[in-house]
Amino acid sequence: MTRRLSMKKASVVLICLIITGPLSIIGAATVEPARTNSDQVFVNGAVYTMNQDMPWAEAVAITDGVVVAVGANSEISEYIGYMTRVNDLKGRMLMPAFHDAHAHPIWSGIDQLKCPVFGMPSIEAIQNEVARCLNSTTTQSTGWVVGAGYNLGLFPAGNANKSLLDAVSSEIPIYLDGEDGHSGWANSKALELAGITADTPNPELGIIEKDPVSGEPTGTLREPAAISLIKQIIPGDDLELFDDGLLFAQNLAHSFGITSIIAASVGEHHLAAYKRLADKGGLNLRMITSIEYGNTGFTVGPGGFEEVFAKRQQHQHPRIDVDSIKIFIDGVLEGQTAALLEPYLNTGSMGELNLNPAELNAAVTRFDKEGIQVHMHAIGDRGVRAGLDAFEMALSVNGPTDNRHHISHLQLISKTDIPRFAELGVIANFQSVWAYPELYITEINLPEVGPERVNRMYPIGSIHESGGMIVGGSDWAVSTMNPLVAIETAIRREDPENVITGVLNAAERMDLDEMLRAYTINAAYLMHQETTTGSIQVGKAADLIVLEQNLFDIPVDAIGDVRVLRTMIDGVTVYQIN
Repeated sequence: MTRRLSMKKASVVLICLIITGPLSIIGAATVEPARTNSDQVFVNGAVYTMNQDMPWAEAVAITDGVVVAVGANSEISEYIGYMTRVNDLKGRMLMPAFHDAHAHPIWSGIDQLKCPVFGMPSIEAIQNEVARCLNSTTTQSTGWVVGAGYNLGLFPAGNANKSLLDAVSSEIPIYLDGEDGHSGWANSKALELAGITADTPNPELGIIEKDPVSGEPTGTLREPAAISLIKQIIPGDDLELFDDGLLFAQNLAHSFGITSIIAASVGEHHLAAYKRLADKGGLNLRMITSIEYGNTGFTVGPGGFEEVFAKRQQHQHPRIDVDSIKIFIDGVLEGQTAALLEPYLNTGSMGELNLNPAELNAAVTRFDKEGIQVHMHAIGDRGVRAGLDAFEMALSVNGPTDNRHHISHLQLISKTDIPRFAELGVIANFQSVWAYPELYITEINLPEVGPERVNRMYPIGSIHESGGMIVGGSDWAVSTMNPLVAIETAIRREDPENVITGVLNAAERMDLDEMLRAYTINAAYLMHQETTTGSIQVGKAADLIVLEQNLFDIPVDAIGDVRVLRTMIDGVTVYQIN
């Protein structure tokens, strides 16, 4: 997890659009039934298949949730019988459903159900929302206000002060996660209950920000090791909240046309929630669950990583792949915990690696040998290099495998390491919605690392040009889950909301086709789904979406505003708006 939430498609508004009623029958067939009658067909469309042998078509036929024909209207007409549901696209775009290759569905769903401050434009707006949450049912039952999503860019050096939350309440403990997922903000009461004082040392791999004059904690905590000092005393979430958070996330994903997700950083309770919903027949997402490696107990569970990993097969399901682990290589630039090859300009720090190279190499080699996909978080260029070195070591020891390892975020990469993605077969998992000169970069990162390194951030185009595979992920709720906003940003490298001016290195721009691939067939390959999803081809699952406009016919800066009208998984509509 590492960044911020675009305000471009507010999740709560989109959730209100979900329709749970029956499928809409746009037209009824009147021809004689053919031997190959289908359950339903789509006709008169701009069908973008992601199949390079036939990129465009007019119509698609579906039987038993599987695509049985793709082609011209005249070719599909023979699949229409008396009972066939005929969907007239009226020129609209039909394409494969999206894959989100890095998100936090349950975490973020729960955050939305507590005291969310995502996208709040000012400190005053955050304070007003927290004040509203003082009277919530959750606060009344737990005695705490717990929320998430504050924008670090609103504070000097991303350092939010406890006095601003004390102004809301100094009697009720208040704690908010930052939208970057690596920072926390507590009021004085929460710090007091946690026993955090001027004398409290920084935990290993964590930072307690302190006033340079008084030495008192400011209220900002960096990285899980420090954040856990607060979280371990907050009353825990009950299992029902995990279930509710997952349902919230699933509904939101469907509204954005997403049917496959890699859940980064899961633990015991997350795995159980996915399995509970799947066993009820209610999990309408294809999931990869990446179990968090080596973290403190508040994520993975009281038994720790090895216990959860050993029991992971208990949660396996046709829609849940549990053979993945997540390793945090480093932290984030705004907390100066991302590991750099050259020091931060204003402190001289180089950041930190969460595992020393020997430990990391041994862990990756072990999991690679066991057939486990390794999913890494790396922000700094030293962190990225350490990850690539570990994959190179695993390759030299184990030989080639089909595990399809990947590194997420990739804010800074040394130029010499860019071709190594293709050479090692490591997939580059970008959150491209961050690739523009927003406040984190201009107000926090620029003074830390200088203009040359800022100009090299998120080198999506360079990795693509070097032959590396690009996939897309949201890191929701760090940023919007909407793939179309991320796709637009990758193409423009400008603010998708057109508020902030400027371009972040136009040389790294991508084209529309490649970014659509990043969210469909490429991500399907990453998830070992390329034979069943990711393109519209005969024999593949009918995981499809209908867009209100053809993305290739509109201005690039309008892509993020296009609505998903319908989302299907295995031919079943799970989201639809009229």
